[in-house]
Amino acid sequence: MTSVSELDAQIAELRRQRDIASLEASKSVQSALVSGKVATLADDLSALVATLSPESVAAQQAGHIINCMRNGKSLIDGEVSRIQALVDAQAAD
Repeated sequence: MTSVSELDAQIAELRRQRDIASLEASKSVQSALVSGKVATLADDLSALVATLSPESVAAQQAGHIINCMRNGKSLIDGEVSRIQALVDAQAAD
C-alpha cells in the first residue's frame, strides 16, 4: 500500500511537470497582456473613471476591469517567473 507521503510526493511531481508543460502558454498570456490596446487598457479606463459618477455601473465595472488587468498581470508575471525557475533548476541538474 502506498503511504500518504508517497502520494503527496507523486502529486508534487505531477504538479511540477504540469507547470513546466504550461510555461510557453503562460508566456503567451504574459505577452498578450502587454501588447496592443490591452497594454494601456487599465490606464485608459482610469482616465475615464475620473469623469464618471462613482455610483454608476460603468465606473464600478471599469474599476473591476482595472483591478483585474493590473493584478492579473502581476500574478501571471509571478507565475512565469516561478515556472521558469523550475525549468532552470531542472536544466542545472
